[in-house]
Amino acid sequence: MAKHAGFALAVLGLAAAANAAAPPSPAPKQHPPKERRLHVANAEASSYLINDWNKFQENYLPLYVGDDDPKTAWSLKTEGIGEWIRVHVTPMEGASKLRMKIRNGYQKTPRLWEANSRAKELTVTLLPSKKTVDVTLEDRSDWQEIAVEQPAGALEAVELKVKSVYAGKKYDDLCISDVQLYVTATSTDNPAFEKQRLEKLATWKKERAAAARMFKTKLGQQLPIAPQYAVSHLEAPEADAAFACNPSNAACKMSFGLARAARLAGKGKHAAALATARELTKTEFATMTAVRVSVRDKRPLPTVDGLCTPDLDVCSEDRCAGIAMPLPVTGQLGYLNTDALALIEQTGLPTFADAITGKPPQCQGKKPTTFAWALRDASSAPDAGVARVRALLLVQCGMVDARDGDYLATQPQLLVYDADGRLEIVSGLLTTAALDWEKGPEGPKLARGSVTGAEKHDDMQVDAVVAIANQ
Repeated sequence: MAKHAGFALAVLGLAAAANAAAPPSPAPKQHPPKERRLHVANAEASSYLINDWNKFQENYLPLYVGDDDPKTAWSLKTEGIGEWIRVHVTPMEGASKLRMKIRNGYQKTPRLWEANSRAKELTVTLLPSKKTVDVTLEDRSDWQEIAVEQPAGALEAVELKVKSVYAGKKYDDLCISDVQLYVTATSTDNPAFEKQRLEKLATWKKERAAAARMFKTKLGQQLPIAPQYAVSHLEAPEADAAFACNPSNAACKMSFGLARAARLAGKGKHAAALATARELTKTEFATMTAVRVSVRDKRPLPTVDGLCTPDLDVCSEDRCAGIAMPLPVTGQLGYLNTDALALIEQTGLPTFADAITGKPPQCQGKKPTTFAWALRDASSAPDAGVARVRALLLVQCGMVDARDGDYLATQPQLLVYDADGRLEIVSGLLTTAALDWEKGPEGPKLARGSVTGAEKHDDMQVDAVVAIANQ
């Protein structure tokens, strides 16, 4: 699983505790080593070229190396020496060999291949084993192949770091069009599951194209989010506190992430909202009331660079981790402002403890279900009407596909709103985002946000941008 997968699946930790006295399960069946194609689940890079404002393929994102399409590429606005790209795959056990095929350079057309720089020497690192080799690519188009072996063990990602380049005739931009990975491992084989990864990537590309078209319209320009956000990684100055939570205690893990965010924010403008969120986690949300949420604005959040909707399948599909700022798990614009929400308090709804462990029968379906709890501001005035919503706690649950079959996943998310009803804090398991809004001609827009992770290298600053071509 990915780095924080165990934290996301609180239900697994609780189930393990409940079954501690049960007889040990038989050892998993060992399979002979087999080579299989693994599609890219996620990709991150030291940087990428922003050449226009969310104009789909004009932004050369690292994930494009996994789409098997030479018309797209990961590209940089520099010659690329010292830059890196890291591609994540389905975690494998007993992995002993990686065979990698690379389309080097921008292979959309022969002219563009010659015009842009290509990688010459690469340092290839297998993760988590950190087995490292240096390879030299030929200066030619089409596919070329390299192979890396390691002692049989885990494989979750592959990093390519540029040591030298073949200079382009016109541009310094370094490009890599595609990467295909074939791994020899003893893990069970599931070609259908891997095929779904490629299908999801194709869907993501279509969503980006649709968002680019929408932002050109009047309706798109009125959205409360910008067409594009740039992500810059930060290095927090203070030492990280030791993580001391029970893996099954979701509230504790959320409190840990909020504590880091509060230390970095100091007495800044988000201090009060962070304090509210921390107090709720310390009481394990005992002061919140179960509600049903009716959303007046059901429009989906568009697929925008730098922002993301957390995926329930964080074991292998977490495209937020380290590369984008998380927004509400519901994926609906209405959750950005309480004016677009109507809450109905009802009895008989699941408790937080039940929902986070996946006990409600609704959690057994393939379509994710979201449960909610609300905190309202106290009001002493008898004619004040319904008190405004201060915070919403969401728990999403459902069955997700995995290589070895479906499994139950749950994840919590705490949303805290400011005095104007706009979303201010998004707190998940170990990750907290603090959002800033600015007034514009079409109304308030999300201008920027700071993301605090479980460790210093997870911290990010996210800013709205409108880049000009060739700037």
